[in-house]
Amino acid sequence: MSWADDGETVIKSRIYASEKELDEFYARLKLTPCPHCNQTGSLIKHGFLRGYDHENQLQKTTRAARVFCSNRNRASGCGRTFSLSMAERIRRLFLGAESLWLFLQLVVSTGNKLAAFRQLDGPLSDSAPYRIWKRFVRAQAAIRAALIPLCSPPVVPSGNPESVTLAHLQKAFGGQSLNPIAAFQAKLQTFFL
Repeated sequence: MSWADDGETVIKSRIYASEKELDEFYARLKLTPCPHCNQTGSLIKHGFLRGYDHENQLQKTTRAARVFCSNRNRASGCGRTFSLSMAERIRRLFLGAESLWLFLQLVVSTGNKLAAFRQLDGPLSDSAPYRIWKRFVRAQAAIRAALIPLCSPPVVPSGNPESVTLAHLQKAFGGQSLNPIAAFQAKLQTFFL
């Protein structure tokens, strides 16, 4: 998030690394222009996007927060909404960033997708790891293209593309408090998969 010259907050990020960053955004909500209509003073909290939690399958967890540009009563907003996602959540995936990172590392090291997925103790079917792996393979070009401006790719002895992508992620975001996938989403403001 950054400040405009006239004192208004400009929405630069929609993926937040922590609850604290999200709370800071909420504190400035009425000073923030809508990203759709640029109207200031019309944004209000509008609930949450919820999904099942990987650690406790019977409990739902917050995956993203919603913000509404109010056009009700005397408000002059556009009536549209947008999401503010948390970096540790992966869009359209039951697994969180931590579990996905562990799964990808296990698959690259062992070569067995099903065994790697079973180590996570998830309630999903036996076909889920293959779908997740396919999404990762399809997303590699975009992931690596986004990582190139941050640092050069490392030299990996095995040379398979998946291990190079994971090593590149580790090199770019390994020293941060977030895991590399969550750090990727928060820093680059794009979804990993």
